[in-house]
Amino acid sequence: MSRATKTYIKGVKVSERHGAGEWTAERLSSLILVPLTLWGLWTGYTLSGAGYDAALDWFRAPVNASLLAVTLLVSVWHMQMGLKVIVDDYIHKPGSRGALLGLIGLFCLVVAAAGVFFIVRLALGSAPLPAGFGI
Repeated sequence: MSRATKTYIKGVKVSERHGAGEWTAERLSSLILVPLTLWGLWTGYTLSGAGYDAALDWFRAPVNASLLAVTLLVSVWHMQMGLKVIVDDYIHKPGSRGALLGLIGLFCLVVAAAGVFFIVRLALGSAPLPAGFGI
């Protein structure tokens, strides 16, 4: 049978036999985020009112910094997959879709890199930004 099958039957798009891997990855990232989110909420509760020094000590623990970095990376991955589905569903021009997907990918990469950079700086005992940087 040739690949040139009907793409619509009675006005309804026929499955193109792809997307199952993306669906599985979205569910996997959701399952990973459930315990990480619970851990983050528990951590926020225990650190509330403890002060700046307690928060810095928390960041300096390798397990905490690692789990926070994993939470950030999985969250950004999950966000990227969700935004990709939205763009695929609602943007029909190939050029616009490709440009948006590229911008989303770049944005997610920058957010992930910046987040991991600042987590590592805090874990190593440095200030999040150099003195004099910012407003």
